[in-house]
Amino acid sequence: MIGALKSFVSRGNFVILVVLLITAGLVSEHFWTLGNIMNVIRAASLIGIIAIGMNVVIIGGGIDLSVGSVVALTGAVAASLWVADAPFILFITVPLLVALAVGFANGALVSWVGLQPFVATLVLMTVARGAGLVYTGGQPVYADYPDIFMLLSQGVAFGVPVPALIFLAVTILTWYMMRWRVFGRQIYAIGANETAARLSGVNVSQVKFKTYLYCALLAGFSGLVLTSRMESGQPGQAGIFWELDAIAAVVIGGTSIRGGSGSVWGAFVGALIIGIVANLFNLLGVGPAWQQVAKGSIIILAVMLQALSDRGGSSLRWRDFVPALGSPSSWVKPLAALAVLLVMLNGALYATASSLFQIDLAKAPYTRANNLELTRVYHRAIPLYEEVIERFPDSEYALLSRIGIANSARGSGNFELADASYTALLDDVASGALPEELRFDILRNHLTLLQETGNGARFEEVFALLEQDFPDSEPTREGRMYLEQLRAAVEVAETGVIPDNAPVVVKAEGVEAPESVSVGDQFDIRILVEPNGDQSANFSLMTALNFWQGFELVRVWPNPRSSTEFWGRRAWSYGQIDEPMTVTVTLEAIRAGQFELDLDVERSFDVLEFGIVKQISVED
Repeated sequence: MIGALKSFVSRGNFVILVVLLITAGLVSEHFWTLGNIMNVIRAASLIGIIAIGMNVVIIGGGIDLSVGSVVALTGAVAASLWVADAPFILFITVPLLVALAVGFANGALVSWVGLQPFVATLVLMTVARGAGLVYTGGQPVYADYPDIFMLLSQGVAFGVPVPALIFLAVTILTWYMMRWRVFGRQIYAIGANETAARLSGVNVSQVKFKTYLYCALLAGFSGLVLTSRMESGQPGQAGIFWELDAIAAVVIGGTSIRGGSGSVWGAFVGALIIGIVANLFNLLGVGPAWQQVAKGSIIILAVMLQALSDRGGSSLRWRDFVPALGSPSSWVKPLAALAVLLVMLNGALYATASSLFQIDLAKAPYTRANNLELTRVYHRAIPLYEEVIERFPDSEYALLSRIGIANSARGSGNFELADASYTALLDDVASGALPEELRFDILRNHLTLLQETGNGARFEEVFALLEQDFPDSEPTREGRMYLEQLRAAVEVAETGVIPDNAPVVVKAEGVEAPESVSVGDQFDIRILVEPNGDQSANFSLMTALNFWQGFELVRVWPNPRSSTEFWGRRAWSYGQIDEPMTVTVTLEAIRAGQFELDLDVERSFDVLEFGIVKQISVED
C-alpha cells in the first residue's frame, strides 16, 4: 500500500486535489467547517463507491453506463419492499440481487454475446431505468425506514461518517484484489492486450463477466446508501448522470480509458475531487449547469497532467501541446475577440438566466423535508424544517419551513406546537413581516387544527378572522357549519333534547367507559344505539380526532361498513337498524394524559350533536 501511495502522490491528480483543497479554503470560509466536511465526504462516498467498480471495468477494457440506473432501480425496490412490510433481511438482500441481475445481463451481453460494452450497457441503462419506473408506477416511494438502515447515510463511527468508512473499505478491498490476487492481474492483462491474455490461458469471458457483476454490486450498494440518505426511492431522479461522474472520477484518477492501466487509489481521489468541486460551487452559489462545465475542464486538466506524467515531464515543454499558430501578431487579435465574445455571452446569460449561476442552498433540505411531510413521516420532517430555518434564515424556504413545521406538527398530533406555530405565523402576517397572500392558507389550516382538537372557543376567534377577510370561501362555509354544530352541542348539553332528524338515539347513560386506565391497558367502551322510529336511517358514530392521541384502536364490534376521517372526526358507518344495538370498541391506552370522548352522530354529512362527553384519565 505504501508503494501505491507513493505512486499516487507522484501523479497529477494529487496535485489537483491539494490545489482544490487550498483554493476551497481560501474562497469560502465555510468549506473547512466540520458540518461541510462531513457533507463533502458523504456526497463523494456515494459516487466513489460506484467509481471503484467502474475503475475495475475500465481497466479490463470495458465500460458500464448502467450504474446510475442500477442506483435508481435498487432504491425503488428497497423502498417498495419496506412499504410492503418485508422482513429486514429481504429489504437489504433483494435490491442487491436485482443489481446483480443487471450486472449478469451486462456481463452476458459483453462476454458471451459479444456486444460492444458501450452498446450493451447503454441498453441495460435504459432497461433498468424503465424497470424502476414501471415497478413504482413512475412515482417516488417514501417510507419511514428503521434507524439501523438510516445509519448507512447518517451514522458516524469514530468521528467519521459511515458512508466514508464504507467507501474506504470498498477501496481497500478492491485494491487488495487488483494488486495481490490473480483475478486482479488478469483484469490488467485483458485490458492491456486481450489476445495475449487469451493465449496465456486467461479465461477472458469469465473475467470480464465478473467485472460487470462486481461493478453492478457496488452500484446497488451505493443505491441503498442513497435511499437511506434521501429516505425515499426515486426511480426517475436518483443516479441521473452518475455513470458520467464515475467515469470522470476514474479518468481524473489516472486510469486509461483504453484499459490496461490504472490505480484504485487514483479513482478514490478522483471521486474526492468531484465531490469537492460540487461542494465548492454549491457554497459559492453556482448552478448545476456551470458545475458540469467546470467538471469537464477538470477532466481535461487531469488528462493533460497524466500525459505529462506518463511521457516524462522533464523531457516535455508546454508548447509541445500548443499547435503552431504562426507569429503572435497573427493570433492575438482573434483570441482577444474570442475573449470579448465569451464575456458578452456570459453577461447575457447572467442577465437573462441567472438561475444557471445562482442556486438557493436551502432548496435541497426543504424539498427533502416537504417530501417527508407529504408522506406523513412528520417526526423526521420537523427537524429538517428547523435546520433550514437555522442555516438559511433569509431564504424564502425558511418561511415555507415555518409553515411546514406547523402542518407537520398538526399531522403528528403535536397540537400545542401546531397551534403556537400557526398563531406566530398569523401575527407575522398581521405585522407585515410575512406576505399577506399567506393569510388564507394559514387561517384555513389553523381552523382545521382547532376542529381536530375540539377547541371551540379558540375556533370562534380564528373563524372570525377568516369570515372577515374571506367571507365567500369554501373553508368559511364549512366553518359556519361547524360553528353551528358547536352551538347545537351546547344547546343539547343544556336541554338534553335529541335532534328531531336523528337516525338513532344515543344517551349519556347508554355509554359505558372507564374513568381511569393505565398506559398499556386494553379496555372496552360500550355504546347503546337505538333506532329513532320513522327517522331511522344509515348513520355514523363520530369521535373527535384529538381523543385518539391517547389510544390505539384494537377492534370495533359490530364491524362498521367503513372507517373514515373528516371534519376533525373519526367516523364508523353503519346501516339502518330496527332494534337496539350495542357497539363495543376495544382500545389500548398508549399515552398518559386526560382525554375527552366527544360522541356525535352523522347522517348524510350532517353532524348531529348529542352532547355526550366522557372523560378518561390515562396514567403511567
